Amino acid sequence: MGKKQSFEHESLQDRESIVAYLETLTAGLRSGRVEIKQGGEELTLEPDGLLTLGIRAVHKRDRTRLDLRISWRDASPEPDQAPLEISAPEAQ
Repeated sequence: MGKKQSFEHESLQDRESIVAYLETLTAGLRSGRVEIKQGGEELTLEPDGLLTLGIRAVHKRDRTRLDLRISWRDASPEPDQAPLEISAPEAQ
């Protein structure tokens, strides 16, 4: 992904619907591909390597919030130069 792409969604759902979304996200993370679509918006993510997991939970008066954040860096492009080679003569 060269240019910035984003997708945002917020809606009121019952607990079982959210569980189904989380299970689908889990399957996508396991396979290495997550596709998110709504209307004409679409974003495909390909998580790979080490991922950062952030969890934040807050309970204040009559409101509770649970935020999950998963982030990663896309693979670096291949270098366009010859790899570095280092050698040393054998000891005599």
